[in-house]
Formats: sequence, structure tokens, C-alpha cells
Amino acid sequence: MVLCWGGFPAGGFVWYNEDASKAKAAAVPDRLAAPHWQEDIVATIYKLAALGGDTVAVPRLIFSHLPRVDGDTVRVALYVLDKNCTDPRTIARDLGLKSIEAANRALQYWSGAGLLEPDRGAPAAAAPEQKPAAEIDLAAINDPYVAVLCEEAQTAFGKALGRSDLQRLVGLYLNEGWQPDVLLLCCAEVARQGRRTVGAVSRELGRWREAGVETGEDAERYLRQVKQREEWCAEAAKLFGVELQTLTRWECRAIARWHEEWHFGADMIEEALLRADAHRTVRYVDGILRSWRSQGLTNVKAVRGKGALSPANILATGRQPAKQPARDLFNRNWNAVFDDETEE
Repeated sequence: MVLCWGGFPAGGFVWYNEDASKAKAAAVPDRLAAPHWQEDIVATIYKLAALGGDTVAVPRLIFSHLPRVDGDTVRVALYVLDKNCTDPRTIARDLGLKSIEAANRALQYWSGAGLLEPDRGAPAAAAPEQKPAAEIDLAAINDPYVAVLCEEAQTAFGKALGRSDLQRLVGLYLNEGWQPDVLLLCCAEVARQGRRTVGAVSRELGRWREAGVETGEDAERYLRQVKQREEWCAEAAKLFGVELQTLTRWECRAIARWHEEWHFGADMIEEALLRADAHRTVRYVDGILRSWRSQGLTNVKAVRGKGALSPANILATGRQPAKQPARDLFNRNWNAVFDDETEE
């Protein structure tokens, strides 16, 4: 008896007799049974072909972990057995993994599983040799990603790049380990900002790495966050009555913090501006919002309920007017009146 997958959409399997001319399902649950229209499909039975060439011994340890690991983790283990290489950068590049970190995670897993162990007696592994950008021979690189990267980057910039710029761009891929999809997303982003140079790409990637960007998915998530922050800053600039370009980097970070960490919206910013009166600066409003957050005031209703501001005294929030004496002509303190007029 041989267990084979029947190729059914339901994911079911059937038992086949090797000597039978027609396969028949045996004791398959109803939920896994094949539809009636597939009853006449003849499944192909496979067997191992005669192996000609080198073989690699695979420890049973790997098979025991198959139900618990993903495909990339298994591929890393097989690569290590075949190449005897544990350099995460090389593994990530040869296997086409999403990032070097993915290779590191797989190596750490197999170290914990007992397949690998730290080689404490060996000298520290030398960093892979990196050619300076000026020495990278673009024509001699046998990597299809290089041609795509160079072409798409020039398309994103809307201009042709010189040889030195192309070499520097390829160096970000070959030497610094950035994946092509991340590089192209960064090229598109700096072009949107009006900075169409490879130097701008390199600086932007430094900020991305600080933000934890490693893969294309990370980059897309980061760009969505950047777009949302820009919208918040544009909205705040209108409330403050200033141009968006005049906001400093600290002010932009503060505005993002109001929304992301403190969960204050435009209504709370407007309320703080009413209290700021003549001090309509981001730093002053930041102090007001910080005070409200420390008091647990999270919405306009709570702020006004605290007695700090109500619709009746919105115009008098800067300085409370002095109380006027009652108009009593007989008991009025005229000296005080004259003194007030003199002071004015």
C-alpha cells in the first residue's frame, strides 16, 4: 500500500493498491472525500529515481523538526549541510531570503535544536570582503537583480545615473545587504521628496535601519507611517497658522507623539491653542497637552469639565478681567475710580 496525495481541493488523501488498475478510496472521512466529478481522475504514483551523483547525509534531527518549522528554516539547515557555511549574509543572498536577520533566526533555531553549536575555539569570523563602490565592475556581476536595480532606480529618479552613482547604488545591495525591493522603495521615496541622488538614498536608508526596517514589508509599513505623520503635520500647521515647511524636526516629532502615543486628535490641539492665547507655538502647546495627559484628561469634554475652559469664557482665557465694582452712586469709592483712571 502506498500513501499518495490525490490532488483534491479538500486536501484529502487516499490509499492506492500498487497492483490495482484503478485507485479506490479506502476509509476516507466524508469531509476529506473527493467530489463526485473527480472520481474518475487517475492519480500518478511516484517512486524515488535512481540517484546519480553526490548525496548529502541529512540528520534525522531535521526530520523530527519538520512539523514545527517553516520552509526557510529547513532550507537554511540543508544549505548549511551542503555548503558547510554559516555566514548569515551569504546564506540570505544565496537562498534569496527576505533579510539577513531571517538567516540569523534560522541559525539560532538550529543551534537551540542541537544541529549547530558555537565554535568558541575558532577565531572571530572576518567580515566578508567588501569592494569599494568605485571598484565594483557592473559588467562582471552575474546577478540579475543588479540590472533590474539600476534600471528601476533611474526610472524612479527620472534621470540617467552616472557610473559612480550606479556603483554606489549596487554597493548598497552587495556590501550593505539591502534587498533590491527595499532599495527601490527608498529611491521612490527620496524622489518624492525631491532628493534624486544616491547619496540621499544612503542617508534615508540609515534612518530606515534605525526604525527597524529590514524587509520590503517593513519598508511599506514605515512609509505608511511617514505618510500619516505628514498628514498630521499639515493639519497642525493649519491650526497654528504657519507654513508646513517652517515646522522643525522636533516640532514634527512632537506632533506625531500627540497622535501616536498620547492619542490626542485635532480637537484637543485646538483646545490647547485656545489656552495658549498669544503663545501659539508647538512647544507651548506640547506643555499643555503633556499636563492634560498627566491628569488623565483625554478629550475636550473632560478638559472643560475640569473647569479650565467652557464656551462661556473662551475669549477670556488669556487673562481674567478685573471685577467691576457695583454701580452704587451713593456708596461708590470715587478715589478708587480716579485712581483707576489715572492708572489707565
